[in-house]
Amino acid sequence: MRRMLFLILFELKKILNRKKALLFLLALNIVPLVASLALIVAYVKFKGFGFGEVQFSVLHEIVKGLFTAHFKLFAFIAPFFLALVVGDSFSTELSRGYMKMLLLTPVRRWQVITAKTLAIMLFLLLAVCLGGFFLQADLLVARSLTQASGVLPANALPDALNIDISKPLYLVSTSSAFQLLVLTFVGNLMLIGFFIVFALFFESAILMSFTSLSALMGVHTFYLIASSLLNKIDVWYESAAKWCFTRHLDELFSVNTIETILENRGNLLTDNIFTAWQSSLGWAVLFYAIAVLLFSRRQILH
Repeated sequence: MRRMLFLILFELKKILNRKKALLFLLALNIVPLVASLALIVAYVKFKGFGFGEVQFSVLHEIVKGLFTAHFKLFAFIAPFFLALVVGDSFSTELSRGYMKMLLLTPVRRWQVITAKTLAIMLFLLLAVCLGGFFLQADLLVARSLTQASGVLPANALPDALNIDISKPLYLVSTSSAFQLLVLTFVGNLMLIGFFIVFALFFESAILMSFTSLSALMGVHTFYLIASSLLNKIDVWYESAAKWCFTRHLDELFSVNTIETILENRGNLLTDNIFTAWQSSLGWAVLFYAIAVLLFSRRQILH
């Protein structure tokens, strides 16, 4: 167990030392960072026109909408990052002999795949949590800007300060945050397994990334066409589209799913959400099993 933990931390350190990882963090968190600046500028301009204070409830809804946009952006750019980092972790290390050096240590091959997978997932969860932290900071700034002094006096009436106390100071409840993290974990775990399978056939990270992303987009394109157009020609296409694993990603990271969880209108046990994450987990286990089988049979030490 201790060796496994050390291996995970070692892989996580390698990811954090890559420039593309830092670029990914910047790209993902550009929405909340820009929102902070825009919020301050909008407030100053609004006050300059003499319109008075802005209702906190309005700013609360704006920041909540930004959180949905942030989550969607994460779902959109995550596959590109995953393809590159999985390519570096497997294809590049196989071609340069780093994997051979790692396997000369007392570790099993399934432990190598598991450690690399968990390290990538930890980085992804860190990235999305960091964005949520920035947006929560935006909300606290919004509460401060809607108060004349920036601090709410203990004996002051909310109506006198033009503040809507029905809106909470937190952006996402603990329950909603946990459920969104579960969806993030399951959905991207499936993608990581998919990319690892491709990475074991290539020794170039760039070629592996291009091929795997092309295959991913091809599967998704077939799903979109088959489920909306070709099913009218032959029902076989609709049956085939149901086996496209990318459709579960659409459901997991759809705006409706995100808003349903944020507004507590549903949870992980809601029918369509439960089916999506359960099926994604099943595909993740399948991809992981295939990757372990291929990796265990590949000759690396000879």
